[in-house]
Amino acid sequence: MKAPKLFLLSLLPASGLIFSDGADPPANVETAPTGAYAGSGWQYQLQFFLFHGTMISPKHFVTAAHGGNSATEVVHHAFFNETGEVVYHIKPGTRQIIGETDLAVFEIWESFPHYAPLYTKADEERKEVVICGRGVGRGEEIPGRGWKWSDDDSTRKSRWGRNLIDGSLISGEKDLLFFDFDNQLGQDEVGATGGDSGGGWFISDNGVWKLAAVSFSVDASYRFDPNDSQELPFRGVLYEVGGIYLGSDANGWNLIPRFGSSTDPARGSFYRKSHTYGSRISSSQVELEAIISPAIQAAELSPTERLESWLAQAGQSLETAFHQDPDRDGLTNLEEYLVDTDPTTSESKIHPFDVEFLPGEIHRFKLVETLDLEGRSLETEVQSSRDLVTWTPQSGMVEVSSVGNAATGRRTRILEVVHDDTETQYYRLKISL
Repeated sequence: MKAPKLFLLSLLPASGLIFSDGADPPANVETAPTGAYAGSGWQYQLQFFLFHGTMISPKHFVTAAHGGNSATEVVHHAFFNETGEVVYHIKPGTRQIIGETDLAVFEIWESFPHYAPLYTKADEERKEVVICGRGVGRGEEIPGRGWKWSDDDSTRKSRWGRNLIDGSLISGEKDLLFFDFDNQLGQDEVGATGGDSGGGWFISDNGVWKLAAVSFSVDASYRFDPNDSQELPFRGVLYEVGGIYLGSDANGWNLIPRFGSSTDPARGSFYRKSHTYGSRISSSQVELEAIISPAIQAAELSPTERLESWLAQAGQSLETAFHQDPDRDGLTNLEEYLVDTDPTTSESKIHPFDVEFLPGEIHRFKLVETLDLEGRSLETEVQSSRDLVTWTPQSGMVEVSSVGNAATGRRTRILEVVHDDTETQYYRLKISL
């Protein structure tokens, strides 16, 4: 057999986690780790399209490049944050591939509440790692060998598990970490399946869990007899592959030796156990930090400093008052900051607040605002007055709709209130920094 080619022939996109302890632990499905593994990276996971991504700055997340570029949103589910589902909008055209790796970084309009630090040391080998993924579960058992991937797509769930990193290798230009499926850890030890691509691998660095890799691929395509036309290839996570063929119909099949073991991916005996591979973070540190550092530094500014920075980027003096209107379009700098329009030209004018009077004494309010209200430390309040002197918060409003636009980075909210008396009512929008 041509063992050196085996690794390249066997790679498949990674998918769902399969556990080695006899039963897929239900506690690890859409549930955060606890005890010694609390805070071990699960809280930084996102659902990106069908896969996972990991928050790595207030504005960025990283995932597997082969997961695609079609998604306009990324979701932080309640089971990740224990609070409620949060949808973030992806800025169009912000996808950046890191060199020749499978790492893709995206930018969002809003701001993440926290993010994973990067593991930048090159000492990952033999370290315990917590792995997250969103793939199919365990299927049919192959006695004495392991399990097939489930063919039931309803088993695709977000899970976490553990393993020990066995080493690193270079495949083409890609620097990868890998671990095998050997049941050394028992409970919670996993191997990846279809759909786990993009999930984060986390290593504890003096008690701080840091992102060490992003799931890339697996060797998981097997046949018992490639000459048997009645036998179909299957995908599995196996702790004993000896005597089985690994590969594909397109690129050929390699018989895995029944005996021996190796830590060298160029040798066939290396593949006597299924492996999972992840794009290594430490070797891409410089490129990643060049992308995310500006967002991290901006988040450290005070709210006023952030507004001043925004004005400076628009070419305005830092002494320009927040309530001035240099482009004379009827909107103050603070109002333009709220809707994220150019404060130097009236051509970008978007009014943040409109009132419409509907039949049935319904007063409708239309609010336009940046998707990044929290990141800009902005709050708004609809106020009402009878005399234009005393203003109070308008009560009884019902939000009819809230629509975010990933193309513009703005949200439009519609609120309504029933005004059932004949007295004159005035409204305004109060913006607070």
